[in-house]
Order: sequence, then C-alpha cells, then structure tokens
Amino acid sequence: MSDEMSVLTKYRKSKAVFIVALLLASLVATGFVWAYKKVHIVADDQMYSVSTLYKNPHKILKQAGITLSPEDEIRLSTVSVNTGTVIEVFRAIPVTVTYQGKTTSLITGKPTVRDVAGQMGIPQDKIKLIPEENTRPVAGMNIRAVTLSEKIEEQETPDLYQIVRQPDATLEKGVEETIQAGENGLKKATVRVRFEDGVKVSADVLSENVAISSKPQIIRVGTRDIVDTSRGAMRFRDVRYMEASAYLPTDGSALGLTATGVSARRGIVAVDPDVIPLGTRVYVPGYGMGLAADTGGAIVGDKIDLCMEDASEAWRFGRRTVKVYVLTD
Repeated sequence: MSDEMSVLTKYRKSKAVFIVALLLASLVATGFVWAYKKVHIVADDQMYSVSTLYKNPHKILKQAGITLSPEDEIRLSTVSVNTGTVIEVFRAIPVTVTYQGKTTSLITGKPTVRDVAGQMGIPQDKIKLIPEENTRPVAGMNIRAVTLSEKIEEQETPDLYQIVRQPDATLEKGVEETIQAGENGLKKATVRVRFEDGVKVSADVLSENVAISSKPQIIRVGTRDIVDTSRGAMRFRDVRYMEASAYLPTDGSALGLTATGVSARRGIVAVDPDVIPLGTRVYVPGYGMGLAADTGGAIVGDKIDLCMEDASEAWRFGRRTVKVYVLTD
C-alpha cells in the first residue's frame, strides 16, 4: 500500500512540474509576441510599416534597410517608440542662410526653417524668417533671417488748413472771392517706427496733439444768377471771359448768311460750338443781347466774334476781352 502511495505521489509531482513548465512556456511565448511593435517609417517619399522588437529608431531603420548619412535627421511622432509611432527621415539638402548681410551655404537635414536658423545660432527673438519658420526646407532654398527693430520718435507734421466756402447772393454765380487766406498749423506726434534689417517699413502714430491751430481759408462763392440787361433782368447759367473781335455781315459771305443760314446782323455772334452751342442766347455788356448762330475758322475755344453793321464801330472795337453771360433757355 505504501508503494502505491509513493508512485501516486511521484506522478502528481511530475504532472505539476509539467503544468508549471507549460504555463511558463506559454507566458514566455505570449510575452514575446506582445513585445513586437508595428512602426511606420516615412523616408524618400515612401511609407513603410515594420514589426520590430527594437526601441531604438536607428536600429529600426537599419532593420528596414534604410541608411542615413551623417547630416540626415529623424523625428518621431511620439516621445518613445510604440505601436503606431511614425519615424520620419529628413534627408540632408543644400540651402543658404542670409543673416546680418552675410550668406552662408550649408547641408542640413533640419525639418523646418526655424530649425535651420537655430542650427546657425540665429536667435528667435526679434527675427523674422523668410520663408515662414514652419516651412519645410527644399534643396537650393535661400532662408533670410531679417532683424526686426523699432524706435519711438517725436515728429512734427503740418495741421492742414480747411477751405470754407460761403455762398454769397451779392456775387454773381461763378465769382469767388477769398476773404481770409488759409494758414497751416502744427501737429506733434509720438510715432513708433519699425525697421527690417535697418530699413523703415512702417510707422504707427501712438499719440498726436495740435501745437498750433490752423487758420481756415474762407471763400465767398457767388450764387446770384440774374443779370440786368436792356431787356430787363435775365437768368444765366454760366459766365465766361472770352477774347472778342468784331466782323461785318458781309465778311463771311457776300450774301451775308451765317453758318446756320440766318442773315448776319447786329446781335448775331460767331462761337466755337464746343464751347457755346449754336442757338444759345448770350449777353455781352457793352454790346448787348446776342444769338450764337455763326462760326469761323479762327473762332476756337474761348473766342467770340460779334457782328456789327458799322465798319467804324467794328474798327473801334478791335479785339478785347469781354464778359459773356450764357443765358438760360
């Protein structure tokens, strides 16, 4: 009976050892599987996925058959290598960096313009990078590091005078009289001036005050549009100062006909139709009422030819500047 118990005890011990060994083997195997990580690699415009036991990104790249030059750089999407981590390879490329008037050529694998500037020892404060700092460098790129500065200045500027126009019914329409000359004043301003590499690029007014007030220019503007004539008060729409000459009814045509076909006589005037349309009534002080009904080759612009029936009167009139009222219809 004791022998049977001994055999049974040995069997149970052997079975327990086997179970324990099987359990340990299972745990080791399972732990080994769990140790694998699926990692993604971006390099040379390609994406790779690898399963690896390594935690060192350089060993993972070597496992994937990707080699690095001394200037190439890598970046991880996570702090350490885990499943899903992306390892990105930045190949070294030639770029130039211009800073403080000096241009330097270098080979770099830095992933951003800001990183390249940092590699060159360029500070971040008061520096503007061109292209923008988060731009990825490309071969042949010129990176400019522009030094920013500013200063506060006190500036003086003129306080420009205003023009005040005062309607005046005592003056004819079209007449203006200055009754007070304008004078500029003086403004003092505190200005923030910004510079890029020592070149002024902008200025902002921080405060401004008038030190000497300006004096407005005051102009009286005529509004009266009525002129007294031998036929009574008449309304006009324009006043022009024109060079006037005199002509006789037969000067233009032996039959005494005008350009419009009416007979030339006193009161018929020749004009430039682009200045005074034909058929317009006018009033010329010292001559009287007139009708624009004729033209002439020499009557261009602000010129007018007044028809007179007496040669001696025309001779005495000669050529002079006259005031011409263009009457309303």
